[in-house]
Amino acid sequence: MSGDQRELSTGSAAGAHAPLPELLPPRPLPQQAPGAIAAVVAISLAAGAAFMLLGDRLGSDATKTAGGIAGAGGGTERDKVFVLSADQTTGAFKFLPASFQNSPASVLAQMNMPEAEKKRLAEKLIDGTVRLAAVTLWDTVDEDGDVVDVIAGGFSQRLVIMHKQKTFFLGVQPGGSVVIKAVRDGGGGGVTLGVSTVLGPYHLPALAVGQSVEIPAL
Repeated sequence: MSGDQRELSTGSAAGAHAPLPELLPPRPLPQQAPGAIAAVVAISLAAGAAFMLLGDRLGSDATKTAGGIAGAGGGTERDKVFVLSADQTTGAFKFLPASFQNSPASVLAQMNMPEAEKKRLAEKLIDGTVRLAAVTLWDTVDEDGDVVDVIAGGFSQRLVIMHKQKTFFLGVQPGGSVVIKAVRDGGGGGVTLGVSTVLGPYHLPALAVGQSVEIPAL
């Protein structure tokens, strides 16, 4: 027995019986036909174009939603606030007589706010920080269900504006302001409001949903 054969026979039992790994001969990589490659490229380009088209469409829809009516005309911001001067809307808000300020139950009952808010408003009337006032609003174009939030004196009411003039009550802070915010544009032509002043009717700026107009309370 040769020396090499003796070395192999003296190996561990586990090593002697363990099969050696079989080495596979190298294999060439599969070659794709030119037609298949062209098909893959065409599909990739088509998918990319579809995603670009979808992105442009979604971006356009988002711009329309954010811009609203005002945005279509001049690209104004969705949450823009139009601030009017006292000269433009003099007498838009009329303070109620002292009898209603001292006994406000009949007025509070007509205001669109939770009972807890009415109670808080009554407390503000007692300490004199807020006074009851009236404002007359209407839809100057079509009666299409425009909805606004009227915010004054730390209180908010959600009102539906009709084509017929209607007087609403609210609590205002003397020397403060009243904010009218567009909540729903019923017909898609903008929230179009008119307000009665001592100088006659005044048409407020057409508002896109989310936009507001601020009017001095006095």
